Amino acid sequence: MASTPSEPFGTVVSDIGVKVREFPSTTSSQIGVLPSGFKVGLQCKVRAENIDGNDIWYLLRDRPGWVAARFVANTGNVKFAGDIASGGSASTEDASG
Repeated sequence: MASTPSEPFGTVVSDIGVKVREFPSTTSSQIGVLPSGFKVGLQCKVRAENIDGNDIWYLLRDRPGWVAARFVANTGNVKFAGDIASGGSASTEDASG
């Protein structure tokens, strides 16, 4: 069984898994699927296409692609992409995203 990635990481909470997209949008090419319960490292998050009231998307850390936060529960502090790029502190906005 695979080990849990270091924080921040996400756990797929959708019963049918989550599609991995090239960019943070459902119109972007699907480049993979993560199964339900899968744990994956998260690099950062952005606000993009709204999925069922949640507009956060996560950039995966250990593989290419983006996943909609609507289908992934995060563990640890996932910084917004701008905070990563500027070296600033993490935003406390939407701590659950």
